[in-house]
Amino acid sequence: MALIEEIEDDLVAITQYDGMSSQPHSGATGEYAGLMSIKKYHESRGDAARNICLVPLSAHGTNPATAVLCGMKIIPIGCDEMGNMMTEEVAEKCKQYQDKLSCIMITYPSTHGVFESGVKEICDIVHQYGGQVYMDGANMNAQLGLTSPGLIGADVGHLNLHKTFAIPHGGGGPGVGTIGFKKHLEPFVPGHAVKPIDGRDSGAIAGSPYGNAGVMPISYAFIKMMGKEGLL
Repeated sequence: MALIEEIEDDLVAITQYDGMSSQPHSGATGEYAGLMSIKKYHESRGDAARNICLVPLSAHGTNPATAVLCGMKIIPIGCDEMGNMMTEEVAEKCKQYQDKLSCIMITYPSTHGVFESGVKEICDIVHQYGGQVYMDGANMNAQLGLTSPGLIGADVGHLNLHKTFAIPHGGGGPGVGTIGFKKHLEPFVPGHAVKPIDGRDSGAIAGSPYGNAGVMPISYAFIKMMGKEGLL
């Protein structure tokens, strides 16, 4: 438990989220946990009608699949000739669906290999219309030492510890899809019936409270050896 708590504290410092849940087994499971947290957050505010998920064409391929699994409707967002999300299209769709906007799923940098130039503005626009920002961590490697999801404006998103944080990746696992989240989403991230976590929803998305905890020492050692200078 001391190791898990310490690595989660380190990941908070790296990402500038407010908290972490190490329960998801994979990036895809992390997406599911994150989007369900957003969904429950809206429902708690009486906004059950918010089911629109904006998905840029530059996003990771699992994003629209996860959103559909969570009962959301996908609205695609186009990209310009340089691969950037069309900021004006995001604004247009947010305004059009302002009463039903749930979230946007952003992969940063994108699957085009582009550091989206208007990403902070896009996050601000989505927040202006009551939506949340999910940041896919598929390319988180490229953010380390440069920026962070929390700084950019993400509300929740997964980290692939089996990619970015050195756990060998491939063959179906084992993976750790830790999700980071801002404080307002904390009551809605996965808890567990066996080991309840104070202030969190009891809705587990894995059989174990801490997922594939057995491989987390690999990421712990990687973070410690890289040090703050290598990761922040």
